[in-house]
Amino acid sequence: MRDPHRPEPRLRRSLMLTPGNRRDRLPKAVTLPSDCTVFDLEDGVPPQEKDTARAAIAEALTTLDFGGRERCVRINGTDTADSHTDLDSLPLARLDSLMLPKVESAEALRRFEERLAAAERRAGRETPIDLILSIETPKGLLKAAEIAEALPRASALFFGSGDFTAITGGAVSAEALLYPRSVLVVAAAAAGLQAIDAAYFAAVKDAEATRRDALAARDLGFCGKLVFHPVQVDVANAVFAPTESEVARARRIVQAYHDSLERGHGTAVVDGIFIAIDMLPPAERTLRTARQIAERQSGGPIHAQP
Repeated sequence: MRDPHRPEPRLRRSLMLTPGNRRDRLPKAVTLPSDCTVFDLEDGVPPQEKDTARAAIAEALTTLDFGGRERCVRINGTDTADSHTDLDSLPLARLDSLMLPKVESAEALRRFEERLAAAERRAGRETPIDLILSIETPKGLLKAAEIAEALPRASALFFGSGDFTAITGGAVSAEALLYPRSVLVVAAAAAGLQAIDAAYFAAVKDAEATRRDALAARDLGFCGKLVFHPVQVDVANAVFAPTESEVARARRIVQAYHDSLERGHGTAVVDGIFIAIDMLPPAERTLRTARQIAERQSGGPIHAQP
């Protein structure tokens, strides 16, 4: 269950990942209708291009108008020398979140947070940067619950199916990924975090294949997906958005439950379905998502940092 002291979860139906060394693609990425723009310094950037990518991303974060989109950078692994250089090169005051790849232990996260907190102080940042923690290995999956609870600033777990199946030898299919996806969703939910699914990379331009994959993830409890190609953005946004009928039903559930409390009851019946307090969180989540989508469409939210 979500900690009431944590900030409200961000709208993260679609997170567009763009390699930082592709300077020409960065301005286009912030015009796409994704909820989050993720500039990549890790696997999408060859070693000899890391410095070029850092410079391009720093410039983009400083100069581009993100139009209310979440500003995120996927840095290199927390125990690598590259991650030290990443933190030193990024304008941290212009970031909303960092994606940390291949997380395998809570200890590594705590070591990294010490460096991140020091970097934030040097940058004059007053609010902590959100962390999206990537679970991409069997070792990380087996410690997913511990990882999810490690840091108060963590806001989401991300499942990296590509690296995971490369290690296990499993197929990239809904059936083969059912177990690791389920474990990650449960670990995230237990810690009050969001669960974000991997991009569908088998056929990135196949919108229908992306839709089927996104539906399977949504049914398990994921709130959104990483996307690699512009055609995937609208698909993810549509799949992870509640329909008008779902929003209307959520309103009826919330209203009926509160009306029943005023009458001294703890239950109600809506559309022939028995409603108790356990039905309230999903209904409230649906209404929150609908409100956030409306805010995004009107140009919000406003970034916390300048």
